Amino acid sequence: MLDRFRAHLEVNVDGVSAYTLLRTALPMFLSFISTESDLLIDQPNGSLAVSFANTLRSPRHELARFVGNDVILPFLLGAPPLAEYAYERSCDHDQFEWVHGIPISLFQTVSQVNSWRAGSKVFLEDWQTLEQRTLAWRSPYDTSDVPFVPESATSEMAAVREGWRYVVLIYIYMGVCGVSSHDSRVQASVDRIFQLSGTVRSSHIGMHMLPHYFVAGVAARLERHRVAVYEKLLSFTGSRPWLFGGPQLGLFLYRLWRGVGTGGGAVTWDDYVRSRQAVAPI
Repeated sequence: MLDRFRAHLEVNVDGVSAYTLLRTALPMFLSFISTESDLLIDQPNGSLAVSFANTLRSPRHELARFVGNDVILPFLLGAPPLAEYAYERSCDHDQFEWVHGIPISLFQTVSQVNSWRAGSKVFLEDWQTLEQRTLAWRSPYDTSDVPFVPESATSEMAAVREGWRYVVLIYIYMGVCGVSSHDSRVQASVDRIFQLSGTVRSSHIGMHMLPHYFVAGVAARLERHRVAVYEKLLSFTGSRPWLFGGPQLGLFLYRLWRGVGTGGGAVTWDDYVRSRQAVAPI
């Protein structure tokens, strides 16, 4: 069963197919989780939830990988996470930062927003707490005291990590608070993402910014920003490391922009979900 479980995590043709395979793998994931006492957390209502932090630290890397996929895919697709997660403590395991360029504390916040949107019954922090933690986050690899060197790998990865701050803020504001793309906090974050993306020239490092362009695209008001996002997503033809090729996300956003968002109109995160569902039902 372990080999079959791993195969479900490896095969991905596109994001929707990857989500479907992950859903098929859920019973196997829960079966493995049930054999590890520290990976299940009792809830006040008598139910059990998967420990987000402990599972990411598990020596069984396939379990951590399932959780990682179950954060990334619901986030990019606007779909519900497949497992119920408990956020009983903060994360300090950095493997996803090395693989995806996303700081682990912000990764956990993305997962909490996913859970919030799915109507999870576990304890979730309120949006103000999530916002303050995101604003206060500081990278352990911070280079703000080091002179910026254009096109250096260190400076470009710092831009990727810093960009995640604004990706997560937009997701909190639009995904939890329910504000539209015209909210001033959202637009300030969009502008910052574009500023940071302009400092990343390496295609090897630039692939880590697929989520940045996606979120900026959901919230973009200006046609020039939308064109820039669309062109950049078309250039991300491989599915690694995000389980998505950029062109598929570009199709979802194009539907949004030519629908509710016509002419720079205000859109909500739910509008994006409906646009994605119209293009690729789940």
